[in-house]
Amino acid sequence: MKPIGVIDTERLRHIPVQYRARHEFCFHLYDLMRGLLKQLQLAGVHGVSVDLAEGEIENLRQSSHVLDFLADSGRGEVERRAVVNHLTLALYSDMLNFVYEALCMLEKRKFVVAFALLRKPFKEGMLLAAQMCADETAFFAKFRSDAANLLNRNELDEAATKRVLSEAMAIVCPDPTILEAEVVYKVIFDRKVDSGLASLFDVATHLTTENRQIRTANYNLNLIFKNPSDNDVYSGGTYLQIAMVLLFLALMQIALCNRMTKIARPYRNWMLFTSLGTYEALFSSGNANITRFVRNSLGDLLECSWCGERMRVRKTDAPRFFIGERIECSACGLDQSFPFGWLLGKIELDLFGAG
Repeated sequence: MKPIGVIDTERLRHIPVQYRARHEFCFHLYDLMRGLLKQLQLAGVHGVSVDLAEGEIENLRQSSHVLDFLADSGRGEVERRAVVNHLTLALYSDMLNFVYEALCMLEKRKFVVAFALLRKPFKEGMLLAAQMCADETAFFAKFRSDAANLLNRNELDEAATKRVLSEAMAIVCPDPTILEAEVVYKVIFDRKVDSGLASLFDVATHLTTENRQIRTANYNLNLIFKNPSDNDVYSGGTYLQIAMVLLFLALMQIALCNRMTKIARPYRNWMLFTSLGTYEALFSSGNANITRFVRNSLGDLLECSWCGERMRVRKTDAPRFFIGERIECSACGLDQSFPFGWLLGKIELDLFGAG
């Protein structure tokens, strides 16, 4: 797969060429989430407004906290909306700080640091976001009365964690061929999966580990002797797993933010098609259904600006087409720009209710 071309090649010089598109896609998901976060913060849509009756202004002044006033005055729904909105922005801001630094560490082959950084947003932040997506009311009740146990592993055992992931995924991505809760759980939480991230998180964070699956060997400390020139991190399934979790986080962010304010259809379409379409093109072994859907929808607009021939977006073209907005004509070989994002705002497309 060709690089997408949205990150300077000098930055990617340590990553094998055949895996650069995967890395660029992970950064695209980061940029997508950071961009949405910034837009919401600038618009101030996370705030809520309340109409006060006569005499309530004094009650508000005397209240120890505005949230207590909302609860005491029978405005529990407003209280929940205000808290969840604020928490969503703060949680995603925190997670994205860790994700950004981790991806930069992968560019520098500092693998231990990268996985230690990813552990918090992937094992903890993702699970909090999933709880908010799956059942916002139950999450808020827990957050309000027992926040210290939101991630309690006795309460969130394997069955409960899978249930939360499954319920959230059914809301944000109802197509199980793209994301599956069971797979996400195994990758992030199951140390018995040799190629999963769960073991990497623990050995990257701790110099010694006692768990049978990741027990530290004699004459060794976890990963400190790893050769930074090894390509196993890039050539294995690591990028697939990182991209899968980032995609899940991005889809949950869209759903959570859409509860604050309705995201404009063109912008939401762009986020969905560039993320889901590229993920499918890079990592699926079967047909690229989203690429075919877009190709058929664009129809005669896919015409080469030089030779006039109809251009066909192939699976291998999709990452550059969706994110880089470039396509190569198979007839004349001209590599040209194509305003995919702009066109999404002009035509009617619907993906998972995006219309």
